[in-house]
Amino acid sequence: MLKIARSLFTALALVAACMAHAADPTYRVINTMPDYWKYEAAAKGLDANAQLKLFRELVIERYPEIYTARVIGLDETKPVDVELAKRFVRTQRMMGDKTAQIRAVSDSIAADLPRYEAKFRQTFPDLDFRGNIYFMHTLGGFDGGTRKIDGKTTLLFGVDMIGYVYGADVDPQPFFHHELFHLYHDQFKGNGAHSTLFAGALWREGLATYVAQALNPQASGVSIFALPKSTPDRVKADLPRIARDMRQLLDSRDKKDYQRYFTGARENGEPPQRAGYYVGYLIASKLGKTHTLQELAKMPFAQVRVKIEKALEEMEAGR
Repeated sequence: MLKIARSLFTALALVAACMAHAADPTYRVINTMPDYWKYEAAAKGLDANAQLKLFRELVIERYPEIYTARVIGLDETKPVDVELAKRFVRTQRMMGDKTAQIRAVSDSIAADLPRYEAKFRQTFPDLDFRGNIYFMHTLGGFDGGTRKIDGKTTLLFGVDMIGYVYGADVDPQPFFHHELFHLYHDQFKGNGAHSTLFAGALWREGLATYVAQALNPQASGVSIFALPKSTPDRVKADLPRIARDMRQLLDSRDKKDYQRYFTGARENGEPPQRAGYYVGYLIASKLGKTHTLQELAKMPFAQVRVKIEKALEEMEAGR
């Protein structure tokens, strides 16, 4: 009876925490997509230069804080206007016939955030994010991520890339849980999880991927691992070599190493693009056999570092 009472008390406490947060959210949602769709309607029939000019007027000038080279991933060593124009043209070609798909996601995604968050808080009721959450068109920049804006951690969702990557028929809840977990994980920065670029990325992204899968056991494929679709199978087929290479780079601070294993979407990239996400997921899965999700989130990085290396050594040995 005592165990049942404790379980009931815990469940009620979680429900109460979620309800309290729903009534008084600590963050602010800024949905820029209605302004984007105004641009889309007004841009029909215009040439590329006129469309870019209109995009600046109706979207960028309203939200200049998020349309910077650093936020949307432009080359910061080159003139912003030049890089923005190139990105704009490339995005127009890339998105092509995906407009209806992106609009379907845009119409529902902000409204669905409370539901995704409520599910997340069933496992992580102490999530305490006090910044802004943006929904935006990133010009093909990213599907989601955190950035520092005006000195504060900000969560941004790229509605264009969510629609492009996941499609209107795919439940984006696992993706949201991945990004919400980054906010949660960042609450424990004192654990040193970002002490090195590479090991921090391997653990940070791998654990977020594992959490998304754990909270959404019905999801698989792109819903968990994003693009490219071939990466999980390609990594598994060559895991000993990839694990060896990544183990040797655990303490790297070289941006090129990060790009090599954590960026890209080409199906035939070498090594498999975004392989670090999947290897990190495999590491977190190993540790998840003996630790809860909460324990993994709060684990000091000095402890994690030892476990990561051991897990990679086991992968090298085929275990």
